[in-house]
Amino acid sequence: MGISAFLPVFNEEKRIEYSLISLQWCDEVILLDKNSTDGTIDLAKKYGAKIYLMENSDNYNPLELNYLIKYCKKEWVILFTASDLIHPQLASEIKRLTDKDDFDYDVIEVPFKRYILGIEDKRSPWKSGYASMVFRKNILKINNDRVHDALNLDTEKRYKLKGPKDQCIYHLTHETVDSMMNRHLRYWRAEAQFAGNETLKKAFYSVLYAIKTIIINRKSFLLGWKGVMLGFAFITYYMMSFVYKWEKKYSTAEKTYTDIRKQIHNDWANHKK
Repeated sequence: MGISAFLPVFNEEKRIEYSLISLQWCDEVILLDKNSTDGTIDLAKKYGAKIYLMENSDNYNPLELNYLIKYCKKEWVILFTASDLIHPQLASEIKRLTDKDDFDYDVIEVPFKRYILGIEDKRSPWKSGYASMVFRKNILKINNDRVHDALNLDTEKRYKLKGPKDQCIYHLTHETVDSMMNRHLRYWRAEAQFAGNETLKKAFYSVLYAIKTIIINRKSFLLGWKGVMLGFAFITYYMMSFVYKWEKKYSTAEKTYTDIRKQIHNDWANHKK
């Protein structure tokens, strides 16, 4: 029995301490560091995390879940990020359930509030609700060609943990526009790398999905200017994901520019003669 926390990170010294404090109830905390250059590892050591390194990676990477399978030693896992904090009452209930011998479920869906630039609202395109963040390790399968949906928990034995709205996991991401763009840049690169077989047609449909989400499904514009801002940011994510995938598959810029530079260099050499 028991529960492991799995926490992949990169340069998170400004946020990681709060996440580590809220994971002290777990039987072990496994921190996967992706070549941090700040004080992330020192803080992890302070709170007793077991630290493993994923070399040659600072992007989001579906292969990091292989480290979860290899190093998490407990039956249950909670998948966490440096953006996440957990309410103590929710943590206590998760621990109670995962310690029960007769708890006949494979996934615990936990209440989840997602904040983007300080905003959490039912009309935000980045929705709150329930997240499958707690699961038995032995059911995990990995979608190696995906980034956001790399976690594959194929089971019908799911338990929705209900309770007061404030007793949830708080996902506090994108504190500034700069941090949003920095993280999105890492996502775009990773998606272009690992979702190489995805057709551009499918990526284009994702852009249409984003537009439909903010206009029809969520009506984000009813939030006023902050809703417009969230909508633009949401659409931009999918648009730039398309652009990065196009670049990886079709761009000839490097060859084109190299040929032009060589040609101009030769033209100057001949001109001097």
